[in-house]
Amino acid sequence: MYLNITARRFRLPDDLRQYVEEKSLKLGRYHEGILGMDIILGWERQSRYVEMIIDVNQRKVIVKEESDDLRKSFDLVLDRAERQLKKHKAKVRSTEKDKVHSA
Repeated sequence: MYLNITARRFRLPDDLRQYVEEKSLKLGRYHEGILGMDIILGWERQSRYVEMIIDVNQRKVIVKEESDDLRKSFDLVLDRAERQLKKHKAKVRSTEKDKVHSA
């Protein structure tokens, strides 16, 4: 699984990079089909945003959140990504069951 972290309009501190890497890699426990992630941390006037693009099999899960703090934005993105990955996994499993029962 690849992990690409990009900082826009600022230099990413090492402690924040390490925090993002550690937390992002834990998403693998919610869906085993994750091929890679692109994480974009950005800075715009009063807000800080995080965008996460997750490659799952033949689909992309895109999540974006913004707040007044980068860590807070990242934690919000993680929560949403976790929910979406669980939902996607359940959907894939239900279609696999349907295929097995119809055969």
